[in-house]
Amino acid sequence: MRVIGDFLRRVSTIYPEKVAVVDYFGKYSTYGASYTWSHFNALVNKLANSFLTIGLKRGDKLGVYSDTRSQYFTIYQAVAKIGVTLVPLNTAYKGDELTYLINDSAVKALVVDADRIEAIESIKTQLEHTKYFIGIGKDHPYPYDYDKLIEDGISNEPIVKVEEEDLAMLLYTSGTTGRPKGAMMTHRNWVTSALICTQEWRLYPRHKFLCVLAPFFTGALAFMTFSVARGYTIVMSEFNPEKVLQIIQDDKISYSMFVPTMTSRLVKFPDVKKYNLSSIEHVVTSGAPISEALVREASEVLFNGNLKFVFTYGTTETAVTGCQLQPEEVSLEGPTSKRLTSVGKAMIGMEVKVIDDEGNEIKAGSDQPGEVVVIGDSVGKGYWNKPENEELKDGVWYSGDLARVDEDGYIYIVDRKKDMILSGGANIYPREVEDVLHAHPAVLHAVVIGVPDPEWGERVHAVIVLKEGAKATEEEMISFVKARLASYKCPKSVEFLKLDELPLSPVGKILKRELRERYWKGYERKGVV
Repeated sequence: MRVIGDFLRRVSTIYPEKVAVVDYFGKYSTYGASYTWSHFNALVNKLANSFLTIGLKRGDKLGVYSDTRSQYFTIYQAVAKIGVTLVPLNTAYKGDELTYLINDSAVKALVVDADRIEAIESIKTQLEHTKYFIGIGKDHPYPYDYDKLIEDGISNEPIVKVEEEDLAMLLYTSGTTGRPKGAMMTHRNWVTSALICTQEWRLYPRHKFLCVLAPFFTGALAFMTFSVARGYTIVMSEFNPEKVLQIIQDDKISYSMFVPTMTSRLVKFPDVKKYNLSSIEHVVTSGAPISEALVREASEVLFNGNLKFVFTYGTTETAVTGCQLQPEEVSLEGPTSKRLTSVGKAMIGMEVKVIDDEGNEIKAGSDQPGEVVVIGDSVGKGYWNKPENEELKDGVWYSGDLARVDEDGYIYIVDRKKDMILSGGANIYPREVEDVLHAHPAVLHAVVIGVPDPEWGERVHAVIVLKEGAKATEEEMISFVKARLASYKCPKSVEFLKLDELPLSPVGKILKRELRERYWKGYERKGVV
């Protein structure tokens, strides 16, 4: 397989009548609608050919501002077949945040569902490159309609020569300055990831995979890719504890992926024990740190004391590859229980090193922490419009995570060189939130850190020093941020300190690590996808 489109062409021939997709999202399509691989491939081809007809060509960018499921999957596969780059847009973004992403990526065509027309219309005059607007649903003002494009398209394979180094996706992840960075992910990156992960995670055509992540998240895109690579059925839904448990039981789901927030909500669902979850073989845990306590509780409540989690370490920039820890490598009791806090070892075909500040690899068994570096053909080629950035370049990713390696070669994340917060599957950079708080007239200093949260993994916590004589409340600070940023970036709690209570270095730099340590005593942080 050379490019992503090769996967679908192959699987639709091998398993033409096998169910490919089941859509339980129910918005803009019939609830429970399903498609065989042959039918799905025809839909993809029709849409791809219609995209060519309206004027898209290889190398163009197509943005998707929607949380649909089967439609999103169809769009992704359609652009992959014609060499158009997919630009997923987080539906939490709005205003200036959204405008920046669309303009920075030079999106030529934009697909929008009917629920989000207002958000796009409010910024439409500021969009510099967007020429084609495509609507999903009945109530949209755009000249092109998703369903009509499929209806009018031809089902023949589109005739476009797509190359391995063509950009398959431009995936935006928050930058250290607060401005998102677009990771350039090629067809080769994702084909490699699919070949690695389907083998390492033991994904087979017989599996039914439940995907409950929003489709613009890297994890969801990954398992869409893996489904066309392996031919398993992907069952798509939003996350709702009762609905998820019912789908697992009724559809006999055998595989899924949950962020810790989801796992926590499933465990705490009052009627969880009335559902039969015995069909589950494995669950990939990803998107945020997961605590040992939650692993143990979930294993007991959901899986009758069996450990079925596959722990992973990877990211957008590595097409979710990196490290993984299989259930048989760890136990809830006994000597290997210490690995419950490990992210495992390098996946096949990947090189994962822990290096010191001079770039030397740290030996296994040493207590010395170092930075995790991931190298492989699945690692992206760099950041869009940022050639000077050295964190991601030509298949090498410097993670910014500090880790140690035990005597058996298992990697344990011990801290982060940077201060990124992983909350409920979302990456949040404190500086962006701090900049907003500093704009409040009462704020002298604002420090944002991640603190442990039993449901979200980490939550955003703001430490604020007010100007002399100024007054403000926690509610006021949270509302101030919420009016300016996506809600998931907003502080969930606020602490007010006096200036002399703020830990400072000799040169007056605020010591975030000391602030964090107050909250993280007795907890372990575990890096995941």
